[in-house]
Amino acid sequence: MNPQRILVLAEGQLGDLLLLTPALRSLKESFPRALLHVCVVQRRSYAPGGSDGASLLVANPAVGTCEVVAPFADEVIEVSRPALRLARGIGRLRAEWAIVRRLRSGRYDTVISCFPEDRFAFWARFSGARIRIGEEGEAFARFYSVRPRIRKEEGGVLRYYCALASAAGANVRSLATEFRVREEFHVRADRLLAERGFLPGERFVVIHPGASGPFRVWPPESFARVAGILQKEHGTRALLCGTAYDRRVSEAIRAQIDLPELILEGSVGMLAAVLSRASLCLSNDSGPRHLAIAVGTPSVAIMPRLNDRAWGVYDQPGAAYVIAREQCPLCPPEHCFDRHNPGEEFGSACMRMVTVERVLGEIERVRSTLPSSLPGIARRSSGSPDQSG
Repeated sequence: MNPQRILVLAEGQLGDLLLLTPALRSLKESFPRALLHVCVVQRRSYAPGGSDGASLLVANPAVGTCEVVAPFADEVIEVSRPALRLARGIGRLRAEWAIVRRLRSGRYDTVISCFPEDRFAFWARFSGARIRIGEEGEAFARFYSVRPRIRKEEGGVLRYYCALASAAGANVRSLATEFRVREEFHVRADRLLAERGFLPGERFVVIHPGASGPFRVWPPESFARVAGILQKEHGTRALLCGTAYDRRVSEAIRAQIDLPELILEGSVGMLAAVLSRASLCLSNDSGPRHLAIAVGTPSVAIMPRLNDRAWGVYDQPGAAYVIAREQCPLCPPEHCFDRHNPGEEFGSACMRMVTVERVLGEIERVRSTLPSSLPGIARRSSGSPDQSG
């Protein structure tokens, strides 16, 4: 198999695209003369002032999560899911046909579907490509000509994407994710951090409390307690980062502890530059966790029960994660439905079972594994804190 024109169909969430980077890198390295395009389906608009009425199709978007895949692709095609959903009746058929026509115009010989979604299977089938690669177990797998027997829950999302690239003939030599931060973002990050009182070279912990839904958010009071202990007992300051989508949980945290805050809209590069200066990223199971790891910053992520089957994807010591493995009383043993107790806005029952002490223990585990990564966090001892770290 020696593809010449490759199309990769991908979901636009930050974590998904970051975990896709080893597969894209492998495709470029294995087929240096091939044209590689990535079609990204976005669930939200990242453009300043964007809305659900965003354009259906955008070529080479300059903001948002497409920044992740742009260095690996000859072209990025963005499809707005909100714009597609707004279309009704004959308008919906026209919108779908517009996407198919756009994909057919690329004259691809190979299409790789990175998500077991019916729409991706149809787009692959009608793209005109002879080689169409997608998971064997999905509903419309018959539309693919190559169907590897893989599932995200078995080997994790990172290996899932790399297996798809391997099915196209790529040689996957590394599973390391990456994000390339432009110099302009480093300069702006230094300025923003200085404005919030951080000294040049000061090490701090980034707390990113957002998630895809409120019941996947660790309780704000728990984030606040961790920040307070890091500052009071270990002399490490915390920086709250997020977007407008995270406003409610950020405000709930700041109501309990005074933390400097950065609201970063539109640009993944800015968040990456800030994370690259941090000692650690503490987050829920969300994209910033993966972005931190991609720029070399250790991560501690708090996940709903069972999420590690697909998203516990890192083997390197600096990529720790926390998960509530205990059986939640509200869900059956082999499923997690994000169920919560009445009256609680944030955190499903299993998320609330993760204690502050456990998270602090994971932070200490990262520190003990990589002693130089968290110089501001002192190791606990029976006497006074050890300040040697």
